[in-house]
Amino acid sequence: MSTWLAAQSSTGDLIPVSTSSIGEPAWALLWLTLICAVACAITVDPESTIGKSEPGIAATALAVVTGLAVTQRILSSVVDRQEDPSTFSGWLVMIASTVAVLTLTWFCTRKLDATSDSGGFLWAATAVAAAATTVFADLTDRFFLDGDRTSPLVITVLAIIAVVFGLRRSRHRDRRIVGLALLASIPLSELIFSGDHEVALLLRIVALGVGTGLLLGSVLPSNPVIGALGLTIPFSALVFMLIGQHEIETVSSTYLRPDPPSTYFQQDSALRGYIDAIEPGAAYRAEASTIAYAYEAPPRSVGTALLMCVVVVASGIALRRRNAVDTPSPD
Repeated sequence: MSTWLAAQSSTGDLIPVSTSSIGEPAWALLWLTLICAVACAITVDPESTIGKSEPGIAATALAVVTGLAVTQRILSSVVDRQEDPSTFSGWLVMIASTVAVLTLTWFCTRKLDATSDSGGFLWAATAVAAAATTVFADLTDRFFLDGDRTSPLVITVLAIIAVVFGLRRSRHRDRRIVGLALLASIPLSELIFSGDHEVALLLRIVALGVGTGLLLGSVLPSNPVIGALGLTIPFSALVFMLIGQHEIETVSSTYLRPDPPSTYFQQDSALRGYIDAIEPGAAYRAEASTIAYAYEAPPRSVGTALLMCVVVVASGIALRRRNAVDTPSPD
């Protein structure tokens, strides 16, 4: 989870629609992951606690993660094809996609509860992914625009330390309410501060990390298969990331800049003659420039923040209504 926050915090590019919320993974990383997974499967002791997993949990988890990933990819493509997301039809698609994601999460949680009773971890990971949406959108905007900003390394370190601190505080006590409150306050803070406020943005990153550690640490499942499954949720949350992503527009413009006549004649006398014919006596040189900037209409920014807050609250309610939730062991 620290890696996910750090990767999002250090990038300056818009994440394209792919197979992950932090972009397409490198093939070298995929091969390394596959080798490590095979090595663990071969060397695990069948008599150990980890080896004695509940019957059918691995197959169920594989079906759940595949269904979530494919559904998120399909819905994100539908959201991405909206030409004007601020229109009524655009909002209808985004809300319907969000409801579909929550419905699928509820269904997958029921399936996991039938075999392990640890499905609540999926709701916690969903709340984390929703809370991070507006923060990552502001980070993209922030790194895209020019100006003196805090180093990405500093932001990455803050994100990692915050998660570790939250996990440490949740080790012996159930702090899911505090974690949910912190996560819900992050999109709501978008109504007061924007990404242009450097200190406010850094505070939201810290709150996101601490809230993530507190919530996930409080509902950490005893089964490692469910834990691995839950940690894939933020990486596959393409719908949430696209809803909160700022629009980037590239504009080409031509402008006139004063230039001394002698220098101008040396550079382009033909163009000087053309401009003098239009505006006699003017010593200007025409230049073409491409300007790229990030923008987001205020109604969509506020609406996105409220929608993600609703997702966090809904995930928290679903988590609290569960009769049995695994608690972390002192080990």
